[in-house]
Amino acid sequence: MRTPFPPRAALALSLLACPGALRAGEGTEAAPARFRLFPDEAAPAARRPGLPAAKKPEKRYWQAAGELLGLEVVSWGVNRYVADRDYARISWETVRNNLRAGFAFDNDKFTTNQLGHSIGGSFYFNAPRSNGFTFWESTLFTAAGSAAWEIAAETQGPSLNDFVNTSVGGAVSGEASYRLSQMVLDDRARGGARVARETLAGLINPMQLVTRLLAGDARAVREDRGDHLQPSRFVAEIDAGWRHTILTARTDANQTVFSASMRYGDPFDRAVSRPFDSFDLGADVSLPSFSRFTRVEVRGLLGGWDLDPGSTRGRNVVGLFLDFDYTNNDPDIFSSQSFRFGLLSMRPLGKSVELRAEALGGIAPLAALLNDHPDESHGLVGRPYDYGPGAAVFTALRLRRDELDLIALTYSVFWMRTSSGITRSSAIQSFRAEGRIPLSRTIALGGSWGCGRRVTSYDEFATVNVAASEGRVFAALTLR
Repeated sequence: MRTPFPPRAALALSLLACPGALRAGEGTEAAPARFRLFPDEAAPAARRPGLPAAKKPEKRYWQAAGELLGLEVVSWGVNRYVADRDYARISWETVRNNLRAGFAFDNDKFTTNQLGHSIGGSFYFNAPRSNGFTFWESTLFTAAGSAAWEIAAETQGPSLNDFVNTSVGGAVSGEASYRLSQMVLDDRARGGARVARETLAGLINPMQLVTRLLAGDARAVREDRGDHLQPSRFVAEIDAGWRHTILTARTDANQTVFSASMRYGDPFDRAVSRPFDSFDLGADVSLPSFSRFTRVEVRGLLGGWDLDPGSTRGRNVVGLFLDFDYTNNDPDIFSSQSFRFGLLSMRPLGKSVELRAEALGGIAPLAALLNDHPDESHGLVGRPYDYGPGAAVFTALRLRRDELDLIALTYSVFWMRTSSGITRSSAIQSFRAEGRIPLSRTIALGGSWGCGRRVTSYDEFATVNVAASEGRVFAALTLR
């Protein structure tokens, strides 16, 4: 199935452009407002006589449903009347045929299926989310919108992989973009500061801008900041460096890599209680590469259980996570949405220094993996990658000082059983060691080394055993 929206993985980078340039703030009649991105909630807000109080959150069902329907109608209209796509020439007959056919796997491009549908699903998700609905309620809207699109908006039969990627991946990328856009909004701001806030929030989360314009919130000035979510802590890092991969089959052994990562909240903060009160986000752009974004990862905490409440000597938390993983850097082409569950531990070692450890197991309802015979695969299933459920084990050990990972060691194993494709099963192992040397509070130099192995079995071909190693050096800018 075609994605209803073009890929927008830039949401992973959009907030990083202006943490130093945007300073948010409130003004008085005598002094103009200063724009400081993260207002000091402990400081009293400046009051102006006659300003209304902060607007209480409300669930606007009909507006949410209207926005979701509008997304589908506009997307279909562009496909049908602007792009003149054959699959958009729908009728009541095509809808009946789709209902009879049931869900199957499609053969669209890897980027379209695995990244495009997940980001398109974030639009579906944020229509209800920005209209007052909770994370879990918004996932129901997303699934309904995805199912409606698969059945009624295309002539091709409904796609199971599109439904999973749009519904689950859309919830992950949607909540991350919603949280980041909420950090920027401030209903007390006026003038240019207000325009800058609403514009930046709209770039991160376009559906929230639509909602705020329709509801009149984008221009309304109130005495309080508003019910805009703020993280318990926030750290962003921008890296630039060089990577060398040792693998015979690789076409680009040397690459320039630009990375952006964010840590929103912290699973060990006691204030964390709702889905995605804590999440990690990362993205890579590698050159040269046939794909613009070679990595996009989001891991959000759905819920945590404190094993030692009240302890001041460390924390142990059992956490449940929802993840989105996308890697498209030949020959490492893999993507999944997965649930992870396991133990997280943190022990303070000194002033601003702590040791963190993770041991997690995971289940992926549907993963996609490049096979080793793309030409034959194209002839048999129409695509060079296979689909199937999977399971994983993930471990990590980090030495962190002042929010910077001085040392990070990670190891993972992923098993996949093929449901659609030419492979029978695959097992993927990976290990990475990474270190950073701080030169100042914001600048660090770093390097990493990693190795991995993939074993893939086939019914019609010999088993493939591929090993690779990778080294990287980089400079990092950390924004707290």
